[in-house]
Amino acid sequence: MLEDQRHGAAYWIDHYVVPTADTARWGTFYTNVLGAVPRSNEERPERPGRAESTLFTFVGLCHVGGSPRKNGLTPGTGHPRYSYFIRTEDVDEHLRRLDANGVAHSGPIKTSEEGETGIVINFADPDGNGLQLWAPRRLPDGAMHNESPAKVGRISTAAFESRDLAKTADFYGRFCGLDPLQSAEVARDTMVFPLAGAGRLVFKEVERLGNRTLGHAVYRALHTALVVRDDEFMPAMEQMYRELPEWDFDPEALPTLTSEEAGALPARTCIHGSPQGPGWKRTLGRGDSFCDWDTNGSHFVAGAPVDGSMTTFEPVSQNSFLEGRL
Repeated sequence: MLEDQRHGAAYWIDHYVVPTADTARWGTFYTNVLGAVPRSNEERPERPGRAESTLFTFVGLCHVGGSPRKNGLTPGTGHPRYSYFIRTEDVDEHLRRLDANGVAHSGPIKTSEEGETGIVINFADPDGNGLQLWAPRRLPDGAMHNESPAKVGRISTAAFESRDLAKTADFYGRFCGLDPLQSAEVARDTMVFPLAGAGRLVFKEVERLGNRTLGHAVYRALHTALVVRDDEFMPAMEQMYRELPEWDFDPEALPTLTSEEAGALPARTCIHGSPQGPGWKRTLGRGDSFCDWDTNGSHFVAGAPVDGSMTTFEPVSQNSFLEGRL
């Protein structure tokens, strides 16, 4: 291995997709508040037979998506929540930009509740999706690589719900090569997984999954993407294929599950709604994504290390792993 990390470890959060009632409004918010640069139509052409596709925009290196909900947004707030790296010396500048755009937000909060000391600013997008700006006391290498024009770096945190933290620890240890952080600063109802490069996955224990969490199963476009090394991409997928069932569904179909049915699903592999997903399924007979026991949906992005380190990486096309298998 190139670095002292567990086999198949997730290094970074590459991107995510959240629901929106208005993709144009969502994109404008990301441009004004996070300095995002919209992705051109040429980079992601419309797919035949689909009235409106997910709008993607780049926050520095991270492309994030707003996926339209024509039947209205799932009510509720909280999780999932996504955070971005910023520098401590830029906190006041970020607060002024939030104020200038009329965004309700917290003050700068000094915290170590998720196992690391730093300053956080809480706010939400116009659809109620939770966001944070996170200035850790020690900024990790690569965190601000190719930052946005608004001085916003890579995605630092993805926070989810869990009904059983022991199951969560087993799942992300087994399939994502991650170990929970052992720290007295972390509350008993919270589990933190430091990623192998930088950033973290955070899980809050709940008795019942919230409507936004359940939306990841009911509304299948929603997901989080985790970066793994390119030479470990297929072994990581093959391990899931050996140990998890496949969830057969049409990612373009309208939602058909009730909240109770979604919450009762096992951990599983499945297709996500990108153009590659159905092609991957036709070629390998299995989906290119996965869901944990609590309906949190994810997929892997393969990254080739730059100069022998995953501090920075070059994305590797998923289709390259299908060569010779067609």
